[in-house]
Amino acid sequence: MSVHLRLGGPLTIPAMGPCFMCQRDYLAVVAVGELTRNCGPGHEAIEIPLYACGVCEGILTLLLADALRSPVRPYVPAGHPH
Repeated sequence: MSVHLRLGGPLTIPAMGPCFMCQRDYLAVVAVGELTRNCGPGHEAIEIPLYACGVCEGILTLLLADALRSPVRPYVPAGHPH
């Protein structure tokens, strides 16, 4: 199984439903991705849409920004260069 997240964009039409992160129900949520299981020969692929509330969408956006940010210092291997 894999999770595909897409934040922002045209598919963020608000709806009422459960948030997959905080698991609260009947909130204003937006589609943020899907949980997928790849199929093999003779098997069905499964795609489950994932919805998140505004607070959790903000948390996901911050996590994405942190993941894409370059490190503060470049990696330097242990040992002396001489």
